[in-house]
Amino acid sequence: MPDEKKPVIIYGGSFDPPHRGHARLAAAALRQLSPAALYLVPGFRTPFKDASPAPYRARAAMLRAALTAEGLAGRKELKISPFEAARRRVVYTWETVAHFRALHPGAPLYFLMGSDCLDGFARWKRPGFILEHARLLVGLRPGHAPARGSAPYAPLAGAFPEADSTAVRAALFLGRRPPQLHPAVCGLIAEEGLYLGRERALLEKNITPGRYAHSLHTAGLVLELAGAAGVPQRQAALAALLHDCARDLPASEIRRLCAPAARRDPLLRETLERAPLLAHAWAGARLAAEKYGARDPEVAEAIRLHATGAPGMGPLARLVYLGDLANQGRAFREAALVRKLAFIDLDAAFKAANYVKLTHAFAGGGWVHPLSVQLWNSLQEKKNG
Repeated sequence: MPDEKKPVIIYGGSFDPPHRGHARLAAAALRQLSPAALYLVPGFRTPFKDASPAPYRARAAMLRAALTAEGLAGRKELKISPFEAARRRVVYTWETVAHFRALHPGAPLYFLMGSDCLDGFARWKRPGFILEHARLLVGLRPGHAPARGSAPYAPLAGAFPEADSTAVRAALFLGRRPPQLHPAVCGLIAEEGLYLGRERALLEKNITPGRYAHSLHTAGLVLELAGAAGVPQRQAALAALLHDCARDLPASEIRRLCAPAARRDPLLRETLERAPLLAHAWAGARLAAEKYGARDPEVAEAIRLHATGAPGMGPLARLVYLGDLANQGRAFREAALVRKLAFIDLDAAFKAANYVKLTHAFAGGGWVHPLSVQLWNSLQEKKNG
């Protein structure tokens, strides 16, 4: 059959990272349709997912590694397209379909997806345009049988492994090797320091093993709760991993890091005098920017306030404050109770965390940080208001 009559398949997605399900879907589409071309199109950013995927270059390299591991190396029909990533903005599927329709005006055009994406298809931008110019080619994933009344599609023969990309990324942020990824992909991730690999390696060198374990435990809980809190995964993981990055520094170094902020902040000066250990949180916010490149102001706020809290904390800061107290590495009974509550009611768990921290501070008989008290008072005012 002449190439202009052969089908052309578009396979779009974040591929962040590309997992076994992606590669097997592509392999099945090649077997079933024998296309002139199958374009894998990593997006610059998608409308529905975390705003900070791994760089396009890295995702393209991981895709090549995954396809090679699946026995697809050298297939001339397989092409990784920079169409969406080159535009450096959210590109909607209808735009991608229009691009490839213009590139292959006479070819039958298919858009490849897993069945987990089909239920949400009606909410995509211009679904009618997509269906007018391309046919959906859908592979069945466990637990995602197409609903009655879903968009029309051509079924792809076979069953394809379930791989929750959110869970895969969470594991990577914690330094694990998810079984949903080919070993070659995990190797590339480690080599390039992707998914905070560079930051974790540097952190591990600069804090004690016990502190590093606590940071991983905090990040683990924060990542589990990030979706419910509406916080992007990478941002949540970065703030949680670095929240104690200055905790093991000598007092003189903490004072040095705090000095610029202390000149403007009388409460920080009081903290350095009355409870210098708490000042590691302020020092950590500066150290995270200088040593680890974490310059996001929301990450800085989360690190700065993780020990004391404060009224008006943003969602990320609240999440790290909660994760620091309630992660599974904490041995005291209240931590487990607050952790359990967090999966039921995040706001109630945040209030409980503040109560536990304040109770502990008052029981110690020392100075109680005013920000912690102000947070308690603001939460009571909100409750009574």
